[in-house]
Amino acid sequence: MKIKFLLLAASMGLAANNAMAQFEGSDLNSRIEYSLKKAGVPEAELADSIMYTISYAKGFQDACAEQKYKDAYFNWKVLYRTAPFAQKNLYTGYAPYMLLMLTQQEPDVEKKAMYYNDMMDMFEQRLVRLDSINSYFTEKERSTRGDVLAERANYYGWICADPTLAGKVGYTFEKGYKYYADAIKEIKENGGRELDGTALFSFIYYSDLYFKQNPAHREQYLQDYLDAKDACEKMLQLAKEAEADGNEQKAQQLVAKYDDPLSKIEATFAASGCANREQLIPLYEKNIEAKKTDLAYLRSAMTLMANADCDDSDIYFKAAEYAYNIEPTFESAIGMGQSESKKGNMNKMVEYYNKALELCNSDANKGKICLQIASGLRKSQQYTGALAYLDKAKNYNADLAGKAALQQANVYTLLGQYDQAITSAREASQADITLGGVATRLIAAINNAKANAAANARAKAEYEKYMAKKKAEADFWSGK
Repeated sequence: MKIKFLLLAASMGLAANNAMAQFEGSDLNSRIEYSLKKAGVPEAELADSIMYTISYAKGFQDACAEQKYKDAYFNWKVLYRTAPFAQKNLYTGYAPYMLLMLTQQEPDVEKKAMYYNDMMDMFEQRLVRLDSINSYFTEKERSTRGDVLAERANYYGWICADPTLAGKVGYTFEKGYKYYADAIKEIKENGGRELDGTALFSFIYYSDLYFKQNPAHREQYLQDYLDAKDACEKMLQLAKEAEADGNEQKAQQLVAKYDDPLSKIEATFAASGCANREQLIPLYEKNIEAKKTDLAYLRSAMTLMANADCDDSDIYFKAAEYAYNIEPTFESAIGMGQSESKKGNMNKMVEYYNKALELCNSDANKGKICLQIASGLRKSQQYTGALAYLDKAKNYNADLAGKAALQQANVYTLLGQYDQAITSAREASQADITLGGVATRLIAAINNAKANAAANARAKAEYEKYMAKKKAEADFWSGK
């Protein structure tokens, strides 16, 4: 019977439907039975086929756990062809890692290429079958297209790191970058849930290398940075969901998973020199007139210039004006307010800031606007106003208490009130679990600033003491 089943399995490779109707299966037997029925196994042979298929499922899992990847591959191949909805591990977790190990351990380049092709087919079929696969899991366990595309991008890079395989399968750096770009675009538009944090950093790593090889990639790199940072911050928000559900352990795991990539993204981008003020302002000065009717471009330009501390520049104010004239938004209204602030027109500044708040129909968004207004006031050294708007942000939206406290820590640091700054940073960490890593790094920076300020104060006191002594000696010898 087993031989008969193997022959049947081989003949059914194309029989399993790629887009089956969704099925709320709760156990392995049900999922295998459903798959085999859809694949056309006769009712008379169904019981034996289920039993043998279960043995392959167990064999696959056991072989993977024991790192016997060739045995695992044999069992996986049967399951993949005959019961493609039996286990999630046929597509994620065990399966891609198994194929990666096989390519690394296999000396024969033809077999390496076979494993690579199986992997790429597996990701393609996972995308095709995604709804059906997801129907076996709770809503919070389901993958998105973005998750799958990001995982494919990771494995594409890892598996093709082998130089003997790269040439055989036509690996290119550009294709690797495009895989990541497609994934991040999908996540940006439709969200993600199981995204590996390494994919976010790897995307910026690829884009950073691209920029170093081709300076014309600068503007795309700027957008890539914004997209990767935004995706990482959205993933961190899942930690807040877990915390709200009472799952503190999962919340901490998610923070650990995404905080480090976020830190690396910011460090890589900062070190690239791509968004230095001296380079960014001329870039937009060159392009802004041609793009003055492109609202998406203008909004992106304003965001990037604000991140690079260029939101006090004439080109930033021009982008805000063009954007405001097309369609007043809170971003452009804030830009107009900052422009009036620089001119000393405080009444007009307040008018535009109030307009920014009016353009929002929810307190949650008004809280976010107050954060941006506070940022602009801080950069223009209007620290009292910045602190006031940060308090407003907390009042509008309690969920922003952590981010507001983090900005308050920055303001107090600029004021030289280091102990209060540290208190605010700790408040941020306590109020928002996703800010733990950022707050820790900020506290370290504040302590350094505090130590430097104390050292400077001591040096100044020693200098003044020395100069007083010299003056006293001079006065003595001059008879004063």
